[in-house]
Amino acid sequence: MEDLAQPLSAPVVEVPEECPPDPEQLGDDLFTRPEADADTAPAALDLAGTLGHLQETVTAGFADLLQHLRDKLTYDRFKEEQITRLHEELQAYKSDLVAKPARQLVQGLIRMHDDLGKMATALRQKPAEELTPERFFQQFADFQDDLELLLGQNGVERFQTPGDVFDPRRQTAIRMVPADDPSRVGQIAERLRPGFEQGEALLQKERVAVYVASNGNDKAQGGQS
Repeated sequence: MEDLAQPLSAPVVEVPEECPPDPEQLGDDLFTRPEADADTAPAALDLAGTLGHLQETVTAGFADLLQHLRDKLTYDRFKEEQITRLHEELQAYKSDLVAKPARQLVQGLIRMHDDLGKMATALRQKPAEELTPERFFQQFADFQDDLELLLGQNGVERFQTPGDVFDPRRQTAIRMVPADDPSRVGQIAERLRPGFEQGEALLQKERVAVYVASNGNDKAQGGQS
């Protein structure tokens, strides 16, 4: 019974002492790892150099592209300005082509207006016995000559179609004259108004009276315009 009363003693566990590092192994680690880092360092430097060179190449390429785009935009802007300037000059030239003859015609009409005023003043100063119909007819003929001169200065010329046969391409029949002789049908009976042309452009056809087949009525048909 005495043995049971004694406390139980804890078992003793022996802890092995920590083994110090092996100097030889430690030395191997110290000299082996730097050798591995030395092998990877040149590869890393080569990669960094390649990336740097690639970055420089891309940057230079973008710079060249941007410069090319700037040059293209500058050229396009210059070309657009040239086209706009040429268009404005062409419009001014065309306007001048139209306005110059118009100015000349207007100036001619103004001169004729002055001449008519002078003529009217001169006629009013004449005695009544001198104002004969022949004098008025002469004044109208002179006025008509002045008009033809003004038209000629602007390239407009009067014409009469040659021949005695009616030509509908250059003549307009404004009066019909019955013909007793059937062989005269379609021929010019009378030339009433001259035609006018400017270069190859026909401005007004010649106005004439034309013989037509007689229907028993000896009077002229139609009216003069």
